[in-house]
Amino acid sequence: MDSPTSSEPLTNYSELIQTLLSKIEVLVNENNADEAQPFLDTLNANIKQWCESSEGPSAEQLELIQLRINTILVKANSAKNESSKAIIKQKKSGKAIKAYKAAN
Repeated sequence: MDSPTSSEPLTNYSELIQTLLSKIEVLVNENNADEAQPFLDTLNANIKQWCESSEGPSAEQLELIQLRINTILVKANSAKNESSKAIIKQKKSGKAIKAYKAAN
């Protein structure tokens, strides 16, 4: 009867990490990645605790977590690049408008 109890922390860490990753992913998808830092800090601490626990994650579990993190990072970097392009375009438009007004 010890097996359900001994596997309980493993499930809790796994579920907690998946929940944190979901929250981070939602923030990234909503272009609020700046608000993800507290979740990232908690995620990092929980992964570390899980790895140091007696029922640490398997290599496959860590690979799946890393894959999900990489997917979120790709989305975040893509959104960041799009924002940068939009800002540059807006600045160029603003300069063009000023130049037009100055010429007239």
